[in-house]
This record gives sequence, structure tokens and C-alpha cells, in this order.
Amino acid sequence: MTTPIVIIGAGVAGLVCAIDLQKAGQSVQLLDAAPDVGGRVRTTVQDGLVIDHGFQVLFTAYPTLRSYLDLDALALRRFLPAARIAQGGQVSLIGDALRDPGLLVDTVLSRAVNVGDKLRLLALRRFAQQLAIDDCFAPRFAGVSTRAFLESRGFGSAVIDGFFAPFYGGILLDRTLATSASILLFTFKMLADGDTVIPAGGIGAITRQMAARLTPGTVRTRTAVSSLVVTNGRVTGVTLDDGSGLDAAQVVLATEAPAAERLAATAGVSLPAPAGARGCTTLYYTVRTSPIPGKALWLNAEPNAVISHAVTLTDVAPEYATGGRVLLAATAVGAAADRDDAALDAAARTELARMGGLSAEAVGFERVALWRVPYAQFAQPPGWREQRPSIACGIPGLWRASEVLHSSSLEGAARGGAMAAQALLHAT
Repeated sequence: MTTPIVIIGAGVAGLVCAIDLQKAGQSVQLLDAAPDVGGRVRTTVQDGLVIDHGFQVLFTAYPTLRSYLDLDALALRRFLPAARIAQGGQVSLIGDALRDPGLLVDTVLSRAVNVGDKLRLLALRRFAQQLAIDDCFAPRFAGVSTRAFLESRGFGSAVIDGFFAPFYGGILLDRTLATSASILLFTFKMLADGDTVIPAGGIGAITRQMAARLTPGTVRTRTAVSSLVVTNGRVTGVTLDDGSGLDAAQVVLATEAPAAERLAATAGVSLPAPAGARGCTTLYYTVRTSPIPGKALWLNAEPNAVISHAVTLTDVAPEYATGGRVLLAATAVGAAADRDDAALDAAARTELARMGGLSAEAVGFERVALWRVPYAQFAQPPGWREQRPSIACGIPGLWRASEVLHSSSLEGAARGGAMAAQALLHAT
């Protein structure tokens, strides 16, 4: 039998890498310690509720990831291209009227953002949309923070802290807006160029569909790798947690950065990894009455908010709950995400009810899940792209397929997987 290329990690990057290598006629074995494929892009169905492993969305404008998906088969459900800003007992809607003209009146009348900043938002949208994706990551954007970039475009502190901090805090997992402005422009472009959606079967439907493209037997879940095997200065296989070994023609690390760093160390390789991580915690509730109805994301613009953003998932995708139940997702980012379960739960109930002008008793919260993702993204401060690792890992036979090669996003993971496959095929 042909010795396979072993890919460790069946998330988006690993799946893309495996698809491309197998398409080129290579023998591939894809290993993952989890019970299912997907990495961070997974879904659990419990008691008729679709629970994503942390609140996530898909931008249909992602060009690389989209090329690996059958979007129609995913039964996508669309968010309104808008956000409701809740602060001081008031709720305002800001939307993209170019994508949905029905949002124009509410957006024009919104008091949360003044007229000048609304015009600046429109100008920023047009600016980002005209950029190519690679241009978004040019040094003049990658070298400055999101906050500094917004200030340079004339935005005031009220709209930066009241709109961008909660909205992009949800995308960047960083309400301080210290993340590189290149990520702001990249995501702004994706929002303008396409829809924001979730599959009816949960975000995990994306990676399940990708895995189905592989030859049966390619993927082995519940298979943890403890170390790499090195023979005569070359990586030649892996050792599994049960002590067994697997020979490999090449080994590809497609795990999160900390796990890749740990495994590379077993081969005597010091693998550069991004400094810092962005985590989030998402609480899921069923309720009698939703305090945050509709298909738009709700932003908590209070200065000391614990919950950054929330949405009534069943208003977007009714398939997320059976029996006519109403399912909410509320997400905390930054230091707030590290609070203990009881403190997060209490804050979420209070803040969600306040955002909708209801009492917690009237809402009727029942917590059905709490999902922590300590490493949801790697930190992407100004200058981070200059520190990106290479695909080759400094020892023959070991490669990297990861979002760290491009950006901490689903598109970045897909690009990282494709880049690794291309490098391997060129080398072999």
C-alpha cells in the first residue's frame, strides 16, 4: 500500500488540504482527536436544538472556502444585513440599505449614529468593496490598529465605541479594536460583497459537507496524535495516544497553533506561533418571549457590557429548534468571556432582558448550553503578518496547513489548507 500523507486536524484547513491532495491522486489519512470533523466549526444537536460550538456565521463572499462548498445544498439562512444597537434603554437599527433597501428608513432615522458618521460608514463600505482581498492586507492597513484606522477616517469616539466596538468586537473578538485594520477591511468587504448566513443544519454542516467529498476511510476521528516520529532527520510518521504508530510520506500540521507548536516540539522543531489568543463564550437559551427579536444581530453598546452581541437564532433559521421553541445565542468576548458559568449566566439574563426592555421573568430564560472557545482566533495586532510562519516547518517531511498562513477566519483556514496542498504537490 502507498504510504499516505498524514494530516493532523480535520478542521477547515485540514479538510481543504486533504481534498486538494486526494484530487491530485495522493493517498491521504486525516486524523482528529475529536469525535467529529470540523475543529472549531462543529455543531451538536441536543434535544432537538442545534447548538453550534460558539456563535459563528459564514460569509458567502469568501472566495476560496466557497469553491469547496455546495452552498445550495447547505440550505443557507440569511441574516439581515443590519445591527440593532442597544444602549441606555434605546434601540436603533443600522443597516446596509444597498444590500436591502428596506433598511433605508430605519437607518436614516437611527439616532445611534449621527449623519456624518453614517456617510463615513457608506464611504468605508465603498472603499473596502473596491479593494482586492490581497489589498486589504497591504502594509498601510496591516500596520495600524482598527481603532487608529477608524479615527484616521474621521469617525468619532461615540460611533467607534457605540457601534464598531460591539459589532467588530464580535468579529474580531476584541472590543478594544486593537486588531490590525486589515482584518476590519477584509471583513467589511466580505459583508458588502455577499450575505451573512448559517446553514439550516448548523455551522457544522459546512465541514461535514467537506468531509463527504473525501474517499471513505480517509478520515479517522477519535484518533489523537501524541508525537511525531523522526528517522534520519526526517519526519516519517506519527505516534498515537494509544501507543501505536502510523507511517507517513509527509506529515501536515492542521491543528490550532498551540497544538501544532507542541507536536512540532516532539520532532525537535521550534515552530513560530502567533502571540496571544482571542477567546469567546456563547450561552444558549430557550425563551418564552425573545427580548431581541428579528434577523439582525443585536449589539450591546453599554460601556461595561458582559454580553457583546446576541441574536435570536430561530428567527434566522427556524430549523435550529423543534416544537416551535425560541433559541437565543449570546456571546461574551475578551475578559468577560473568562467569567465563571454562574456569573456569565446571571449577566446574560440581566443584559438580554434590558436590551429588549423586558424583565427576566417575562422572558422566561432556560439555559440549554454554554460553550467556551478559549482559542477562537489568534491575535492579529498591527504587524502580525510579518511574523507569519512558513508552510515548510524546518525539518524534511513536516508541513503547516493553517489559518496562520493568511488570517484567523474561515477563509483564512481554507487558504492555509490550499496553500499547504500546493506546496506539497510542488515538492513531491
